[in-house]
Amino acid sequence: MFKKNTNKKVVENNKIKKIPTPNHKAEKKRFHNEWINVYPCYLPLEAIHFWKDNNRTIFTFERLCRLKRKEKLEDIPLDDIIRFVAEQDVHKIETLADSIARNGVQVPLIIRDDGKLLDGNRRYFACHWLKMTSEKPPESLSKIPVQVIRKADLDKEETLERKILAEANFIPDLKIPWPLDAQARAVDEYYRQFKQRNKVDHEAAIVEVTSVFGINTQRANDLMESLALTKEFIKEGASEDEKIRRRAIVEEKFVYFWEFRNKAMKGRGAYEDTDDLNEVKTMFFQMMAKGPDNPIKNVKQVEPLVQAKRDPMAWKILQESKGQKVNLVVSVMNEKKEVRKSEDKIRLFLAWLKDVDDLTPQAKKYLSEISELAAKKSKDGSR
Repeated sequence: MFKKNTNKKVVENNKIKKIPTPNHKAEKKRFHNEWINVYPCYLPLEAIHFWKDNNRTIFTFERLCRLKRKEKLEDIPLDDIIRFVAEQDVHKIETLADSIARNGVQVPLIIRDDGKLLDGNRRYFACHWLKMTSEKPPESLSKIPVQVIRKADLDKEETLERKILAEANFIPDLKIPWPLDAQARAVDEYYRQFKQRNKVDHEAAIVEVTSVFGINTQRANDLMESLALTKEFIKEGASEDEKIRRRAIVEEKFVYFWEFRNKAMKGRGAYEDTDDLNEVKTMFFQMMAKGPDNPIKNVKQVEPLVQAKRDPMAWKILQESKGQKVNLVVSVMNEKKEVRKSEDKIRLFLAWLKDVDDLTPQAKKYLSEISELAAKKSKDGSR
């Protein structure tokens, strides 16, 4: 049961004070087989501060610092931070704020006793946005439901905070899941931290990651390998401003890089020739770097783009148009894909014919027409 925290020293002159957590209010909450003391209560919005290193919003904060020409996020007024986060469609802050205006905060925020958010950054920003944009902010903003965890309890295990993050954001529930790029960074950071600290090999570290984040081995590898591809894309930026711009593209279009990796670097369609792969990747990066002007408007266009290198005509069209005629290339490659599907159906039909002992008169008529058509096509093709 939640109890209102009446301690007025939580906030003083906009400085966060340690949130009191009396022992008799403690409840046990399980995070990946770890039982932790949590202290349910209500706090005013001002008693909580966001986690600036949260993977969901870290790229947003970097872009804002660049825009404001500030080295530290702490040098930017909170209202400016709130406004900038709300303006980024990827976070869906306005939609969540509308819901909070009607129903209040339904899912408690998880915070340390120093006010740092471990889970609930979107709810935090949505509450502030609601407060900023409402003529009369709802009373519910004065008592936000939270579950407080003592920092001292978290310090007992280095990875405990990340386990809480995984439990709160990866395990399915009614909240909006983290975007793929944020998931990838969280998994990759935990993987590297665990591997280094415990001095284990890749397989052992992956087993730990799958346990903590509730994902299978393939998804863990998919996330980290796609992240590596996006890092390569960002690194190609010629200046720091360009790198920041590319990070924004990744944040919005991570799934495109995921699809490119799946079609060009993995599976049956993977390029074995390094030079061919590099050419395709260069073309893909050049197109993605165009941002809003990127001619790739749908993730389904990525596969035809990848396969175009294997078709001289399609690849020539892409090169000469500098990627602008990707729609034409998609049409060409999809048409050839349908032709290959038809050929496969013909093979199956021939296999069926070999096993048929007797045909109906109608079937014989169809076969005769097919034979005449095939002969005509063959004759036309030889001219």
